[in-house]
Formats: sequence, structure tokens, C-alpha cells
Amino acid sequence: MKNQQIFRWVIIIFTLIMIGLAIDMARNTTAPWNKKKVISR
Repeated sequence: MKNQQIFRWVIIIFTLIMIGLAIDMARNTTAPWNKKKVISR
């Protein structure tokens, strides 16, 4: 049962991170850790 709860939290955190990245890309933020990705495009 504990493993299921941990797995659920991992999914929630992962989803929140993906939403945050989507918002970052929508705003076209030029963060230092984003410049490499933009250049590789």
C-alpha cells in the first residue's frame, strides 16, 4: 500500500514539473539552463 502512495506522489510531482515546463516554453523564457536547448533546435 505504501508503494502505491509513493508512486501516486511521483506522478503528481512529475505532472506539476511538466506543466511548469510547458508554461516556461509558452513564455519563451531565456533562462541559462534553457539556452542550450534553444540553440539545439
